[in-house]
Formats: sequence, C-alpha cells, structure tokens
Amino acid sequence: MRVVELAACGGPEVLVAATRPVPEPAPGQLLVRVGAVGVCGHDLLARRGLLAARPGSVLGHEIAGEVVGLGDGTPPGWAGRRVALMQRIPCGTCEWCADGLTTSCRSGPGFYGEDLPGGYAQYVVASPLNAVPLPDHVDLATGAILSCAVGTGRRALRAAEVGAGDVVVVTGAGGGVGVHTVALAHHLGAVVVALTGSPGKVDALRALGADRVLARADVREVRAALAELGRPRGADAAVEITGGPTFTTALRALAPRGRLALVGNTEPAALPLDPGLTIVKELRVHGSAHADRDDLAAVVDLVAAGAVAPVATVRRPLAEAAAAHADLEACAVTGRTVLLP
Repeated sequence: MRVVELAACGGPEVLVAATRPVPEPAPGQLLVRVGAVGVCGHDLLARRGLLAARPGSVLGHEIAGEVVGLGDGTPPGWAGRRVALMQRIPCGTCEWCADGLTTSCRSGPGFYGEDLPGGYAQYVVASPLNAVPLPDHVDLATGAILSCAVGTGRRALRAAEVGAGDVVVVTGAGGGVGVHTVALAHHLGAVVVALTGSPGKVDALRALGADRVLARADVREVRAALAELGRPRGADAAVEITGGPTFTTALRALAPRGRLALVGNTEPAALPLDPGLTIVKELRVHGSAHADRDDLAAVVDLVAAGAVAPVATVRRPLAEAAAAHADLEACAVTGRTVLLP
C-alpha cells in the first residue's frame, strides 16, 4: 500500500512517499481502507520531533474509511461498514478504561501516528472500541474530522460546563478545532468571543456564530469586548486551544470562578499560570484531552441531524501531505485539510 512517512524530524519536506505491506488485523480488530485523513496541529508537532513519533512513523489520527477485513473473533456486523475512528485504540479492560478514561489508556495498541501507523496510508487497523459507524449521507472527508476537529471541542465545552447564556472565549478559533468549538458553543446557546491570529479568518468565524471576533488581540481588547457584551467582570468560561501564546490572555479574561478548559499547547512549554490571580478569583483550570468514543458518537449524531455543519475542508491527494503541512504552519487554512489516499 502507499503511505507517507517521516524520513526524519524537521520541516514539511521530511514527509516522503513510501510503500508498506497492508496490515493484518489481529483478533478482535478491523482492517479499514482509509477514505480520508485530516491534517492536525498534533501532526506538525510530531513531525518536528516534539512528540513520540520517530523517523519511519506514519502520521495521521483523524481517520474515516470502510471496514474491508476482520480479525478472528470480530463481530461480523462490522464488515463493509463506513466508520469514523477515535484517535486511540484503548484496551477496554484496564483501570483507565473501567473509569471511562479511554483517552488515557496505555494498555491498548495506542495512538495513531505514534504507537500505531496512522492514516497517511491506504489502510489502518482499528477496533470496535474506537470505531463509530457513519451514516451514508455523511461523506468520508467529513467523517475524518469528526473525532479530533469536532469532538475535541465538544469535550472541552463540557469540561468548561458551557451552557446557554454563558459567555465563552475561544482561543485559536481559526484552526480546525477552534472553528468547530465556536460552532458548537453557538449551538449550545453560548455567547462566543473568538480569538484568532489571522485577520483573514474574521468573517468566517462570524458566519459560524461568533458574537465577537478579535484578531491578534491583547487582554485589554478582550476585556473591552466582554464589557460591550455586558460582562465587565469577564467571561464565564474559556477554551484554550493555542496554549502558551494566549494562555495568560484567556486566564485574565475570566470572571471570578470562571472555568478554563486547556485543550492544546501549540508551542510546548511551561504555561505561565498566575497563581495569585487563580487563587483570588477562584478560577478552575481543567485539562481536556481528545474526544473519546462517546464524544465521537455524539458528534456523528449532531452532524447527521444537521445540528452542526463541519467547516468545508480543503481536500488534497495523499501525495501532497507536505504541502498540506506547510499551509497549516502558515495559517493559510480555515478549518481542516484532509488527505485522500
């Protein structure tokens, strides 16, 4: 099968074409023919050598496709099904899985692109534990981004307890996770203040339901926007997708007893948490991981019902993985790029 693998850690040029044998599904597993795979900021960090991926790795954890093979003992009803996949295959039996924390499971086969060969390929292995059936009217390019780009935002909004009437600040709002977090927060009835580093994405974010969109704003501008919305004391919640570059702004934008869900850290480093501010205002900072299978199933239902419309994606052939990475690094894409193997 055709794949794109890491020749080394570095710039987009280290993503090179290669061939590998089609994987064999183990007992209980599925063989999925990849129909589409999203290009995520996590992939960029992995390519640069900042995560567990190493030379020879096949990246790509946002995957949708068709089940074309079953391992021994796998329920036959999965054969031929169109599926979207969660980023990690959990074991289903460890203490983390028993507590519902499948995103933290370290006993299963692992995370695509790091422990497992990922979706920059024509085939991947999967499991009923990380696969959710896709309705026929949801195309595979849309299905590929539902777990990471959409489900991660849903999980973060739940972690921050965002509901109707709340004011929520979303950082990194122009990226794949950000645009869908804005759309989901709007769907929940929240008032959304979207922060982006790209002035060219302002109109798109307004169209998704953001009540205020600020490009390259500092904390004073964010506080002024909140005051215009009738919240001079600050926002009820924040979803921090960028991490280090905007963390202080998001934290200082919160009202007393505000909730911050920390989703991403695009420039891995120690975050500048202000202990005094956090204590005096009794702020809550909550880590929020990628979507689990329940999040993915809920998002599939929302999209299938038309309640949330994933942002139109840029579609490229698999061979253009390096160009897709370069565009993402240049912030040239609103939403997600998907590769079509």
